[in-house]
Amino acid sequence: MTTEEVYFWWFVWLAIAVVIVIAAAALLIAVIIAARRIRSLAGVALGVVAEIEQNTKPVWELNASLNVAGQLLGGAEAIKGNATAVLGALVATEDNEDAA
Repeated sequence: MTTEEVYFWWFVWLAIAVVIVIAAAALLIAVIIAARRIRSLAGVALGVVAEIEQNTKPVWELNASLNVAGQLLGGAEAIKGNATAVLGALVATEDNEDAA
């Protein structure tokens, strides 16, 4: 192999190595850009999640409202029962007064 051939192949392999290094650098830059974009989109998504949480809190409070409504219904039924008993007593008193 002559000196010219050695230099020729040396430059060929140097060119191939330069192309590989440039390709690797381009891929690395693309990965960095994608990672930054993902990070920014994750920040936006986190903000949206916070808004969704605030908007859905009333839904989770419906169970507490249902429990309070059940307690109110029980109280209203107790009042109705007492009112019926009072009405029955008043009617019985009027009947006794009319009979006397």
